[in-house]
Amino acid sequence: MLKPVLFALALVAAPALPAAAQTAPAAQAQPTAADFAKNMQGAVGQTFEGGITLKAIAAEGNTLVLTVDGPAGWRTQLTPADISTALVGGFCGTAPQFFTTGVSMRVDSLDGGKLLKGPVVTQCPPAAPAQ
Repeated sequence: MLKPVLFALALVAAPALPAAAQTAPAAQAQPTAADFAKNMQGAVGQTFEGGITLKAIAAEGNTLVLTVDGPAGWRTQLTPADISTALVGGFCGTAPQFFTTGVSMRVDSLDGGKLLKGPVVTQCPPAAPAQ
């Protein structure tokens, strides 16, 4: 259940990279985590299948931090890395060039008010093997 829900979340949260980030010469400034966070604020508060809600999008240094929450016990048997891999993997499916800007990402999760910080991710996870 988690993977389709987080993939849907990633589709909504994935920012459209500024044109400068897609074809930027070395001398042109790359967008920062703060730029992405600002552009993605419209996705905060959206609730997805399974009751997963995007609670916050912020920047910490040059790390984009997404915070998600869900119904009581939704994280049972999931590690912060599991949640991060699912969301970042979906995000990379829609915006694979995101990490080429030098921005990193972290997915934090809430369950019953308890916050768990995910790992800082600097590249898209390997694609799952074809089945």
